Order: sequence, then C-alpha cells, then structure tokens
Amino acid sequence: MAAIIPLACVAAAAAAALLCECLARSVLSPLFKIPAPHWSCHFAPFWLCTDNIFTFEDNPTHSARKRIISGTFSKSFILADPSGRASMKKVLYERLLPLIDQASKKGQAIEVLELMYSYSMDSFVTWQFGGALSSNLIEDEQERRLYLDGFFAAAPYTFWQYEFPLLNRLFKAIGIIPKKVDGGFHDIEQWNLEKCDKAQELIAQGEDKLTPENNPVVMGLALKAMSDPNGKPGQYPQRLEIASDMFAHNSAAHETSGNTLTYCLYELSQHPDVQAKLRRELLTLDPPLQYPPPNDGADWLLPSTKSVDNLPYLEAVILETLRLYPSVPGGQPRRVPKACSLGGYDNIPANTTVQCYAYSLHRTPDVFPEPDTWKPERWIEATPEHLSTMRRWFWAFGSGGRMCIGSNFAWFCKPLPALFLSIPPLLSGTAQLTVGNTAC
Repeated sequence: MAAIIPLACVAAAAAAALLCECLARSVLSPLFKIPAPHWSCHFAPFWLCTDNIFTFEDNPTHSARKRIISGTFSKSFILADPSGRASMKKVLYERLLPLIDQASKKGQAIEVLELMYSYSMDSFVTWQFGGALSSNLIEDEQERRLYLDGFFAAAPYTFWQYEFPLLNRLFKAIGIIPKKVDGGFHDIEQWNLEKCDKAQELIAQGEDKLTPENNPVVMGLALKAMSDPNGKPGQYPQRLEIASDMFAHNSAAHETSGNTLTYCLYELSQHPDVQAKLRRELLTLDPPLQYPPPNDGADWLLPSTKSVDNLPYLEAVILETLRLYPSVPGGQPRRVPKACSLGGYDNIPANTTVQCYAYSLHRTPDVFPEPDTWKPERWIEATPEHLSTMRRWFWAFGSGGRMCIGSNFAWFCKPLPALFLSIPPLLSGTAQLTVGNTAC
C-alpha cells in the first residue's frame, strides 16, 4: 500500500496539472475559442499568446484587423505596385530561372514541390519585408531546411491537433509529440520576428531610404496602422501582435501556392497540347515572357502585370488546377453564432461547428462534368450562364469576410507555369507525382 499511495498521488497531481493547463488554455488562448484555422496553430506560441488575423472569433474585431492591410492585398494595388513587380523580377530572374535553366541544360530532374514552396515563400517575403530582408529558400539550403522542416514537423499529428487539441501537452510530456516539433516552430518564429525587427529599423530610417526593391510593403502598412514605425528597435508598440500577423501571412503563403503550382506543372507535363496552346498565348505578350533574354546583357523585362492578368488560357489553366486540386481541400470550420438552417439542415444549434469542403464542391458533376478530369477548356468553352455557375461554385479561396486575404497575390504569381514553358524541353510526360501529407 505504501508503494501505491505515492503513485496515486503522482497520478492525481498529473491529472490536476493537466486540468489546470486545459482550463488555463481555454480561458487565456483565443485560438481555442474557435476551430483551428490551420493545422499548425496549436504548435505556434505566437499564435497562442496573442490574437492575430487568423484567430479573432468575433467578426467586427476580425474585420477591423483585416481592413488594416486589405488594401495592400487588393487586386488593383498589387497590379500597380512597383515593389510587387520588383520582388517578382528578383525572385524569378535572379534565383529561380537560372536554377531551372541549368538543370534543363544538364538534363537533370528537379524536385518540384520544395522548389515551389521556396518560390512561393521568397516571392511573398520579398514583398512583405523588402528585397534586403527577403528569404532565399530557393538558393539557401540551410534556410530552406530551417523553415520547411520546422513548419512540416507537426504534419503527422494533425488529427490530434484538430480533434483533441487539449491533449497536446500530455502527448508532448510522454513523447508522442517529439520536442523537435516545438523546437522547429520556435526557430521559424524567431526567424520571422528578426525580419519584423529589421524591417522596422529600415522603415525608421525614413521613406527616402526605401526603393521599390527594398520596400517592406506589408510590414510597413501594419506598422503604420498598429504601431510606431519610428519606435525603439525591438520595443515598438504591439511588436508581438504584428509579428503574429506577419507569421500568419508568410506561413500560409508558401504551402498553398506551392501545392497549386506543383499540381499545375504536373498536369502541364502530362498534356503537351495544353502546353502548346499556352505557349502560343504567351507569344502575344510584349515583351514576351522568356528566359534567358534574347540578347546577352539585356535587362530582364517583364510584361505588365495587367497584360498577363488578361490571358484567358493561362487563367483557365490556373482555375482548373485550383478546381481539381484546391489549396485547402479539407474542411474549413466555422462556428454558428445562433441556431440556424444551413445546407438543407434545419435547427442547427448555436455554437455548432460546421464545415464546407472545396474538394466536394469542385466535384459536383452537374456543375463540373467529368469532375475528376483536368480540362482547362471547360472555362473557355462554357456558355456565359454555365461559366457563371462554375464561378459561383468555385471555392478555392473561400468566400465572405473570412476568405483568403492573399488570393490576389496568389494570382499575381501565376505567370510561373508560363515561364517554365519558355525553357524547352523542361516539362515532359515522364514527371512523377507522389501523393503525401499536405495541409489537409
């Protein structure tokens, strides 16, 4: 009995500690008041310690925070922004395309998924924090491993995070969730915080020091709206709140866009007829999208973003890829504030979690005939009425006040598949696609 009592006491103490932990998190953490908006949330201290644009529960507060930067993410701003154009030019022509060109000339295969994650991250972070503070996952293996390994270490544990989030602490304590998961997230949070601090110091030097190439567009707007751009380095107001928002943006940017671009390139490799049509359309641009430049020593010239945005077949290719392979195919949970009827179901109780699945919506055969077939032509050949119906059912970025704020920037990056086609013979039918863990 003497040996059993201490064991029982230990068990009781452990249970009490776990209960206190659960209650404390339920009260103190805004994240646990709503369904997890992303599988990584329960591992990220920044996201757990302070609200950010992903975790606000009430719509007015969320809308107010979203309005701070929504103008920066608008289509009109992105198409006209010289900093966005400079960031695209830097990442494409100085990093990505030279790497692809060399691999093409040597006949080497490319691991596309990580490359697309890296391209998506570098493109966004260059715009977010400016060229001087850009990430360089494309060329820097150490930085790539730090971010991607740290971010995806939590992927095998997503079921427990979604369905039993309050068990995370227990699983960590007994080793089911390895320490490297928290450690990896801590490393990329510090990486993000350092970029925020350096961007604030850069902005504090004065706007006359900023150029389109090094302007921290997203960070700068957040500082002006939420803090003091001229504040003391490392101690400016709402430092962690801003860092939380910035981390939410760049951690969401790389995975979703990277997955979409990988699927797009795979389908193009399997459909040479689509490649040919897309290449013919690209030849109509002035200057054309091409690499390397036609003359040695010539400056890298990009066609206007508006002219690229008006290419109907390129749009069809991207739309069809997002339809068949939505960036977030799984459930996007919401909590109903009061009893309601939804989707043909009546008397849904208040506080019930409901979900909608882009994967299912995009495979409705009455709207998308042959739903499992990749057919860009469906967006070109549809009647105006049917096209309107397809667009209404298209849910790659969600809808309403909580839809993806970065959807327009994602479209801004869409010329990439076209640029791949300018380096023949790059895409071939020998491409292999291995299905594994993604966000959902």
